[in-house]
Amino acid sequence: MFRMKATEKKRGSRVSEFTPAEQRSARAERVRVFEAEPYGWIAQSESGVERGYHLCRDPDTRALACTCADFIFRGNAEPGYECKHVAAVLKFVGRQYLKFEYDPRRRMARVA
Repeated sequence: MFRMKATEKKRGSRVSEFTPAEQRSARAERVRVFEAEPYGWIAQSESGVERGYHLCRDPDTRALACTCADFIFRGNAEPGYECKHVAAVLKFVGRQYLKFEYDPRRRMARVA
């Protein structure tokens, strides 16, 4: 009978558990976002370096645009592409809306 040594690992093809978009979304949790003056947002890179990327809404497409290399090189080729900074800003805007604007009582009044 064939036995594996305790130090040997079983080899086989490993299937990636998450899509690239899901991986970027997970990394977006570690990106800090601030409001920018006069418009847009600053997303501070997770690398720890004091580097921030400016994000603003494109008036033609109504989508967020980022100044990072990932968005510039991949975003122009793929419509709807979201780098981790865009994902972080979308989460930030959603949290701000829920914190200051959303009122479930007002929503229920519209339904009734």
